[in-house]
Amino acid sequence: MPDAQQLLRSIFGFADFLPGQWEVIEAVLAGRDALAVMPTGSGKSLLYQLPAAAEPGLVVVASPLIALMRDQLRALEDKGLPAVALHSGQDEAEALAAFEAVSSGRTRLLYAAPERLATEGAQNLLRKNRVRLFAVDEAHCVSHWGHDFRPDYRGLGEIAKKLGAPVLAVTATAGPRTRDDIRRNLFAREPDVFIRSFARPNLSLSFRRKRAGLRQIVDFIGRGQESGIVYCNSRRMADLLAADLARLGLDALPYHAGLDAYTRSAHQDAFFARKGVVMVATIAFGMGVDKPDVRFVIHADIPSSIEGYYQEIGRAGRDGAPARMLALFDPRDLALRWRTPDLPEENEAAAGDYARRKAMARLCVTPACRFQTLLAEFGEASAPCGKCDHCRGGPLAWPRRAQAAAMGWRVAAESRLAHAMGEGIEEAAAEPAPPEEPLFESTATPEHPLTVADMRLLKALLAERLRIAKRLGVPPRAVASEEKLRTLVLARPDRADDPLFADVREPAAFLALIETGYDVAGPGDPDSR
Repeated sequence: MPDAQQLLRSIFGFADFLPGQWEVIEAVLAGRDALAVMPTGSGKSLLYQLPAAAEPGLVVVASPLIALMRDQLRALEDKGLPAVALHSGQDEAEALAAFEAVSSGRTRLLYAAPERLATEGAQNLLRKNRVRLFAVDEAHCVSHWGHDFRPDYRGLGEIAKKLGAPVLAVTATAGPRTRDDIRRNLFAREPDVFIRSFARPNLSLSFRRKRAGLRQIVDFIGRGQESGIVYCNSRRMADLLAADLARLGLDALPYHAGLDAYTRSAHQDAFFARKGVVMVATIAFGMGVDKPDVRFVIHADIPSSIEGYYQEIGRAGRDGAPARMLALFDPRDLALRWRTPDLPEENEAAAGDYARRKAMARLCVTPACRFQTLLAEFGEASAPCGKCDHCRGGPLAWPRRAQAAAMGWRVAAESRLAHAMGEGIEEAAAEPAPPEEPLFESTATPEHPLTVADMRLLKALLAERLRIAKRLGVPPRAVASEEKLRTLVLARPDRADDPLFADVREPAAFLALIETGYDVAGPGDPDSR
């Protein structure tokens, strides 16, 4: 430890380790496999950077985003620790320089996208060099039950076996199911598991039934003096809501994978540079965004999982100051999530998808403390937070809790009834529903013919539909109609719980195809969303 602390001070400029860091680093330096689940701000990158500085050899880091790699390379260059990256944002000369740096032993760290690590050239390069540690950042993406991401993450376990080096998996977001799945898929031997508390005492959670119009969102944002994020489940909704908020005088900008790289970069720069910017985004925005003074996060649509929700609210309050959360939900959507699907017993991925959707629905209608319920999903016992909408107000909070419990009973009953009758869910509860209006004003244009790229995607979706139908022993139309697949091609939904997937079997499989090519670096870049 004295040597490690000397490196910590001399290279990284820290006087001491943050809580939980040394235990993981000690296991890594001893050559043991490790899984570290640590919340945002815990210093997870140091867990593989310090071992790279401590001993000769190469540390390989599977990293999901080009922007994250570039940020870490700049920081390591300032510290004098040699590091290179391999990703699709490089030109040929940059890639060759990275290969040469690894071959000659001049670098201690190699950051690479999972897609690059899967190539034969990259694997041949690594086999010829001594890999001391294989680290997987955002390791929840390895899991069936983790955040929906890229399929190449699930191939990292095989790459780790080929390298034969100790494995370190780090993530800020992994409940018990996800941790078990990471262990099965990534590690050839049982890892040491390190879990820090998921509690974020400066965050205040609120959930409300979604109403038509913008008032709930505008009232929550306030006068527009604070920076925040509003998450939507589709690109189109992000564009519409950003435009509506801008018309009301807020400094609101859209962000999603459908925007060109220049616009995305300009909007992200504005979010960091200006006070009071409201980023209206899909989940393409957020991972690796380290802006300390984000004061609120609003979910205009409910995320697809507890883990996704925790990760997204974790972008607020990184400076330790209070931050506010608001999630808007539709009871009919909750009833769809609650509904038990007809699944083969061996279909673990679909079963996990259902479990995480239902857990998110439970959080919306729990009568208990929101944060206590959230932490319980991560296997952590805790006392009431004292700050959420069910804790605030003392005895005056009981009517709100009773209303939430009643809504939960109705949602569950409606879901069971619909499942028993084999029908779709038309009404979620006996409680009068708000007028059937869109949340935001629609500015949709008439449908355009499919482009060449759209036709390629449609063919891929049709092939996936046939594969699922054969496995389930049902007609292809029972999986999804061709009209539905055409709608998915045009709309490009971002989440498996989007209403467009309501009558589609195994939506995660179709979503994975739709997301192919989504990135934050430019069209066609497979390395990031």
